[in-house]
Amino acid sequence: MRATVPLGPSSGTSVGRKERDGPSLLEVSDLTVDFVSVDGRVRILNHVSMDVNEGEVVGIVGESGSGKTTLALAILGLLDSPPADIVSGRVIFEGRDLLKQSADEMAKVRGTGITMVFQEPLDSLNPVYRVRSQLEEAVKVRNKTQDSNAPSRDGDDSGTLMTELLKKLCIDKPEEVLREYPHELSGGMRQRVAISMSMIEKPKLLISDEPTTGLDAYVQNRILGMLNESKSSGGTMIYITHDLTVASQVCDRLYILYAGRIMEIGGTREVLENSLHPYTNTLIASVPQGFEDSPPLPVQLGEPPDLRSLPVGCKFSPRCPFVKDICRNEEPPLLDVDRGRYVTCWKFDKTNGKYS
Repeated sequence: MRATVPLGPSSGTSVGRKERDGPSLLEVSDLTVDFVSVDGRVRILNHVSMDVNEGEVVGIVGESGSGKTTLALAILGLLDSPPADIVSGRVIFEGRDLLKQSADEMAKVRGTGITMVFQEPLDSLNPVYRVRSQLEEAVKVRNKTQDSNAPSRDGDDSGTLMTELLKKLCIDKPEEVLREYPHELSGGMRQRVAISMSMIEKPKLLISDEPTTGLDAYVQNRILGMLNESKSSGGTMIYITHDLTVASQVCDRLYILYAGRIMEIGGTREVLENSLHPYTNTLIASVPQGFEDSPPLPVQLGEPPDLRSLPVGCKFSPRCPFVKDICRNEEPPLLDVDRGRYVTCWKFDKTNGKYS
């Protein structure tokens, strides 16, 4: 019996950019990233393309090591070089290729242009400043880009904004938290402070990398509710996760990533109810159903691939139950199988007849 993922109320039938009016807010084209070390060159992202339209939430889903965070860091220009080497590609944000911008120009983009909530909150919090100072800095960044006629928030007004936001994120004593340093807070508290900073800045594009990891179910639900509120008010987001249940509650479209490659693209509901790629089937089947008499999870055999020694053909072929000779010998292209639906699988190639 096929496992199902419970679809949240926000799961849409959004489709690709071709069916939308106007240009995308973000377009990633043919992005290829290698990590270079004394042991050689390893390809982390292989010709990845994606687009994000204004007002939608795009999910990037895959196992650990699939390249999700690397893609986000490449968009923001935060990959350390070395070891990272961007071999090819473009990242177009509001008409500008971010890969060609200087460090000063990228500093202007980050904040109210693109902001990222990291999976590890200590990556975005300064250990030598109190929480209040760091949230106040986020307020100042936002005020600098506000319309000159808009009222700015400073003094007591900004303090009210910060405490209200922390209360929404289930922090009972926000005044005490504002006086603390990051190392004095628990991991969950730090994560909520990092989320607060990103929401205060109100960026045009928010990248959330597993923002609810390590949080209890109640707090997770509150955070997902706030993200949905932001989406309802026109916010745009890239949501990175390995949890399809969470993705179903937040995302309009999904990109399924495996071994640095796009395996499937489609609207959230279409992907979860009618997945095309065997890897997507594996992810869906691994979602617990929550019933006491549920059978054991049909976990796919094999391990995530070693990027240093990938198979010749389809990178999922060693774990695929439908593998054939062409899968082992030739890597499939990304096929357009329907409006807004794409898949990288020989099963859906109707032109060469090699898969039968």
